[in-house]
Amino acid sequence: MSDAISPNPYAAPISNLREVQADGQVPSIEHALSRGYDFSIGAVLSESWQRIKGTKGIIIGGFIVFYAALFAISFVLGGALSILGILSENPTGVIVGEMAISLLASALAYPFMAGINMVGIRRAVDQPISFNEIFSHFGRTLPLLITAIVSMLLIYLGMFLLIIPGLYLAIAYMLAVPLVVERGLSPWQAMEASRKAISQHWFKVFGLFLLLGLITLIGVLPLGIGLIWAIPLFVISMGVLYRTIFGVRPLA
Repeated sequence: MSDAISPNPYAAPISNLREVQADGQVPSIEHALSRGYDFSIGAVLSESWQRIKGTKGIIIGGFIVFYAALFAISFVLGGALSILGILSENPTGVIVGEMAISLLASALAYPFMAGINMVGIRRAVDQPISFNEIFSHFGRTLPLLITAIVSMLLIYLGMFLLIIPGLYLAIAYMLAVPLVVERGLSPWQAMEASRKAISQHWFKVFGLFLLLGLITLIGVLPLGIGLIWAIPLFVISMGVLYRTIFGVRPLA
């Protein structure tokens, strides 16, 4: 498929699934937003399923290690706070401590999720993937945390005012986190780039994530065994969608 921009302004936008321009360069964010894109839900799921092989151990293993570490940290800190609360008889200190634990969990969670996203993105363009990728983005903890907090505040505000705006933003911001990591955008730039891109085919993206959510839910039912395939399918599908919209820069 060609990724050249058609000289006919009324022609349907076309794009190469690898998203590399004629000069071998990955399109800029501005170009990616202006040229348009399209995709088939069935094609994304089919390709992602074919790319699962070789990723299950990395993705599932990453989740296990992360949640084990998070549980251990929360258990140790929570126990220490409980002891201090009993000794000091100061419930306010315990509440503040619990809030600090929640903030720490978020600070750990979003760089981890960014790493998971990058595994899916790299798999989508056949770049080498490794277990270390999942834990290699903690250097961007602050912008990732800001992205997550601002996104959630706007989504919750939209839900509070009217459910539809909140639902719209929840889908529209789905690619903000990988944009912070893969393209090095600021939190607001990443949120706006994700929103503008997904808004071009919001209902189709919503349908993709709804179907992936249902597949994941079904994977939970037989003792969670299906999650071994459902979670990597979700991760790689996000990677394929990201690649289709923005392209992926080559490894340094």
